[in-house]
Amino acid sequence: MNPPATPSSDSDSASTSPVDLLSHGRPRNERSGLNVLYLCHRIPYPPDKGDKIRAFHQIRFLARRNRVHLLTLADGAVPDLGPLQELCERVEVFPVHRPAAYLRAALGALRPRPLTLSFFDSAALRRRVEELAAKERFDVIVAYSSSMAPYVEPFAGVPAVLDMVDVDSAKWEQYSRFAAPLLRPVYALEAKRLRAYEASLAERFERIVLATANELRLYESFAPGARAVAVPNGVDFEYFQPLDLPKAEKPLLVFTGQMDYFANVDGVTFFARDVFPRLRQRFPEAELVIVGRSPVPAVRALGELPGISVTGAVGDIRPFLARAWAFVAPLRIAQGVQNKVLEAMAMNVPVVCSDRVLAGLAEGGFRHDRDLLAADCSSDNAESFAGCVATLLESAETRARLAEGARQRLGLSYRWSTNLDRFEEILAAASQPQPPGGKLRSEEGRSSLDDTAVREGARSA
Repeated sequence: MNPPATPSSDSDSASTSPVDLLSHGRPRNERSGLNVLYLCHRIPYPPDKGDKIRAFHQIRFLARRNRVHLLTLADGAVPDLGPLQELCERVEVFPVHRPAAYLRAALGALRPRPLTLSFFDSAALRRRVEELAAKERFDVIVAYSSSMAPYVEPFAGVPAVLDMVDVDSAKWEQYSRFAAPLLRPVYALEAKRLRAYEASLAERFERIVLATANELRLYESFAPGARAVAVPNGVDFEYFQPLDLPKAEKPLLVFTGQMDYFANVDGVTFFARDVFPRLRQRFPEAELVIVGRSPVPAVRALGELPGISVTGAVGDIRPFLARAWAFVAPLRIAQGVQNKVLEAMAMNVPVVCSDRVLAGLAEGGFRHDRDLLAADCSSDNAESFAGCVATLLESAETRARLAEGARQRLGLSYRWSTNLDRFEEILAAASQPQPPGGKLRSEEGRSSLDDTAVREGARSA
């Protein structure tokens, strides 16, 4: 096995080389399925945040029967790649230097293309995909996120599937409403450009995959001819299971997430400054723990408020969840399914979330006041969210009822094995010659996901 090279700090210089980890630990013919090229915008390991979780589980599932070749960008430190190396035939990492990426994005504002594409532009990765297109044959390509779509272009004639996950243009539109005033027009412009770009992708991929039926309907509303399907996320029930730890003696609320991500920063700041003081008036001993790496100054400042602590990065979030009386997800900006909420539910922790978070769960059969509590998180409605949290803090019976119901329902719609079986079928069908009309053969006579698996979850409600 070749030792990993030290990643360069600038992926666009001519001397930059990817971190190349060719896995020679097993025979190449051990897996006789598809030869899959998987293109990812961030290293899908460790699986500890939304985009990494979904991508990692896809790769791990596909690698059981298929040969997966992973090419990924990295806009941060390169982690231990051993687990990915064990799964993949090839792992090549192309570092993206963040300051240079932000400069490219800023200069890209002068061009009629999304800033996102400029940020994730890598000359080294472009050269590498051109090399592979010239000398290797793949049965199907997976582009994970719309920012990786340009790297599929050299592979003329090779079927490709785009996992868009969420409609990112909608997220930027939300940013434009909640960001600082000077940034709002920038985010609004990015939303407009990205929406047009997302629509253009409909004709360039055999299938476009989204994480929820709501996201699918949204995408189809502005790309009506798209060959798009929904494949939900899952949760690792073996890892996220109830722990035999005592609950905190005092009322304890927990929020987890990447704490330099704008949506998390906005949501937890709203909760800490507008909602939590109302709760402390009724429950003076209540505590809020904000768990997650890379807290920005605005989040670190919350730790100075009464009853609030900010942990930064932790090795394991499960003990924090296990001791919590409730998990709060007060996200005012949210698209798709929030993995943090699935993980809390899997650990039998009752959840209070925003109405936008519930919208991503509703198709799985989750309902307010039966499986969780949800409230409007607009800036003038903090009292409503505080009231929902207070309901849980006042009643151990309510906490237990919601937690148990949510965990049972979770198993109906959010199992990785079930949902990724569907994803593998999509790739297999895309790799085959298609009949006239562009309908994947494995889908003939079948309903779309939100009419089958998702409906089953709702039917049991």
